[in-house]
Amino acid sequence: MKLYDFKKLSQKLDFLNFPEVTESRFEIVRKDFSEEEKKGNITFKEDGIYLKINGVEHKGYMYIKVADVEQYDFPKFHISNCQTIIQQQNQNRFHGHYYWSNSNIVDVQQRGTSKIYKDVILSLCNYCRNAARITDYKNTQGFFDLLDIQDDEPINDAELDMFGYVKDWQEISKKFRIENEFTCNNCSIKIENKFDQRFIQVHHRNGNKLINKRENLQCLCTLCHSNIDERHTVNFQKKRSVHEIATFVEKYKDELINIGNPYVTKYLKK
Repeated sequence: MKLYDFKKLSQKLDFLNFPEVTESRFEIVRKDFSEEEKKGNITFKEDGIYLKINGVEHKGYMYIKVADVEQYDFPKFHISNCQTIIQQQNQNRFHGHYYWSNSNIVDVQQRGTSKIYKDVILSLCNYCRNAARITDYKNTQGFFDLLDIQDDEPINDAELDMFGYVKDWQEISKKFRIENEFTCNNCSIKIENKFDQRFIQVHHRNGNKLINKRENLQCLCTLCHSNIDERHTVNFQKKRSVHEIATFVEKYKDELINIGNPYVTKYLKK
């Protein structure tokens, strides 16, 4: 039995003049960057520019809202205080020129006219890409796709798979691991080989598989994951898991030892 008829819900909200209902789990926001920066709501982090709204930080980027598209093409979007931004700040060409957004598409106005280019997908600034070592997306659509990690509170009636995870857990896990560059948050080993990236897993810090907020998720290599607590140690005793850990340790033994993984020597003594 369906709990909600989303088609009828959408029609009702349209009738009441509510914003369009989309599948996105987070609010699409566009704010004047300089105004929000003056209010102390902007924070630069390694993976993006965060805007605080009602005490909650939202990950996004900034872009020029009015540009000479006809002569120079569409502007790039930025996720850091890169070389271009610093240069514009030094030349007094920064404040008042940028919007903060977390959308996949933006509107850009042609400088000197009222012409608006609607629903544009912008490319990532090369300086930002190199500084943040971004390899998984090149434009605002790719940036937006990685944002779609569940930020909701757990829903009692959520549809779960046979292991107790939400139905789209695999997609949430994949996007979170990409965000963390397939790096273990515990021992810091980074797996760049795409086939071996299965050795980086996502752990729920509080043990609740329904709470998929970023702060409740943690990237762990299979060795750290299997030792994170007593319950996981028991769960990883299954034959398939034991084989996976052995394969991981054998292949990355030297690197695990060099970075000081706290479990590798204990495992090698077995």
